[in-house]
Amino acid sequence: MRDALADETMSHRPPTPEQQLRFLRQFQRLLEEGSFVATYKFALLHAIADLCVAKGDDSGARLELSTEDIAERFVELYWRQSVPFLRGEDSAVLMQNTGGQAAVVTAVRERQEGYGGSLANLRRDPEEWRRLLRDVRQTVQRMPLWKLQTVGEERVEFLYANLDQGAEITLEPGVAYCFRAFYPMITEMVEGAWLHHVRRNNSAALGPESDLRAFLFGAPRASLERFRPMLEDLQRGRCFYCEKGIRGDPHVDHFIAWRRYPLDLGHNFVLAHATCNERKGDRLAAEEHLAKWSERNLAHGGALAEAFDERGLLHDLAVSSRVAEWAYGQVARTGGRVWVRGSELRLLGERWRGVMVAH
Repeated sequence: MRDALADETMSHRPPTPEQQLRFLRQFQRLLEEGSFVATYKFALLHAIADLCVAKGDDSGARLELSTEDIAERFVELYWRQSVPFLRGEDSAVLMQNTGGQAAVVTAVRERQEGYGGSLANLRRDPEEWRRLLRDVRQTVQRMPLWKLQTVGEERVEFLYANLDQGAEITLEPGVAYCFRAFYPMITEMVEGAWLHHVRRNNSAALGPESDLRAFLFGAPRASLERFRPMLEDLQRGRCFYCEKGIRGDPHVDHFIAWRRYPLDLGHNFVLAHATCNERKGDRLAAEEHLAKWSERNLAHGGALAEAFDERGLLHDLAVSSRVAEWAYGQVARTGGRVWVRGSELRLLGERWRGVMVAH
């Protein structure tokens, strides 16, 4: 039975607190009581949450998502998970299915081997990239998309109508709003359930001390070093935050922290002193830093894109900007603080909105 968060007449209003609470309860029930033979349903929930941030808004309206977009996010999620997991002298690709290996993992692993482990290199081969997306899209439509909201013999259609066929879904009124509002909580829940599923199916290979969460969902920091020379040149050898000359071993920093939203796209990176990066942590940077980041991407976005392409680095300025707008909007809504410098924090003011509008 369909259980939309709001009536048709309320489709362009944010859901009430009671409706938001009902969404969270239904989401929790889906994770606790749903049938998860493979990890596809976890990937689908994660992908929907990610796309709500990148493509949705806070109006409370419906949001259409294509299986093409979902398939692309599937590839991104499984790309790092399809690398062999190293434990001691042994390594193997982790099982993501209770039977044989999940088809998406197999398809992604084949491309990793053929393209030197670089997703960017694969994207630069349009024919092969389209072929992979087609295969993953077909799997998504056949397996998790129309089975996600089935709990036992009951259909709990609170996310989207279960049409049993089709190449797109339309999220019910209020659903995209809730995914955006509760994104950190939702992804934490999904990743925790996903991790438990993988650990249960790979207990012999993992052992009790394996840092599985970091492997499955952590930031691939080793690859970030490829950004350093380019950023150092663009920033004229100065730290992005304190603007003093680079010294020691600088860090390539996610301007919007990975823990807030897993965004490994070129325009999201800046070069910073290790101390500045560590003191900022997972917080958002203050309005003056946001203004500088926005101005840099506005002025040098095209040149950066060309440099990223030459080095086989992924980028999408529009997505990076939308994620930043979402992240600052969430902090503003909760009256949160942002990082200024050192140990100094302050409440996020209204200035950030003008910065993002200008951008």
